[in-house]
Amino acid sequence: MVGSFGDIVFEVSDEKVKTFRDFQIQRSAQYAEHSIHGRKSLLEFTGLTAASASLAISLKAWLGVNPKEELYLLREVLERHIAMPLIFDGEPQGDGRWVIESLDEKFEIIDNHGTFISIDVTLKLREYIEVDSDGN
Repeated sequence: MVGSFGDIVFEVSDEKVKTFRDFQIQRSAQYAEHSIHGRKSLLEFTGLTAASASLAISLKAWLGVNPKEELYLLREVLERHIAMPLIFDGEPQGDGRWVIESLDEKFEIIDNHGTFISIDVTLKLREYIEVDSDGN
């Protein structure tokens, strides 16, 4: 296993190749700016933003995956706003689970029966931090 996003497993084996490329995580801090007359403004750290990530996945029938089924699974995760752990290099990424913010679909190859043979998707993910009833 190369990594996973919930039940979506990225793997390379004799039977199946389902991997990703262009994986990026963006992390940032938030600052409030306080204006002071006659001086440079002061910055105050107010917290970290939820991380965002992006990755591209190639769904190719000749690599042992069913592009249409895989695409429908990703659409379901997006439409049902399912938050899932994101794991790469054997470690969870971020402090919580992740949701799909957007799903870009590129239909590359379609056979003479109208079957999708190759679909490239780009996922934009956002870290989803849950708070309990006490606001923690």
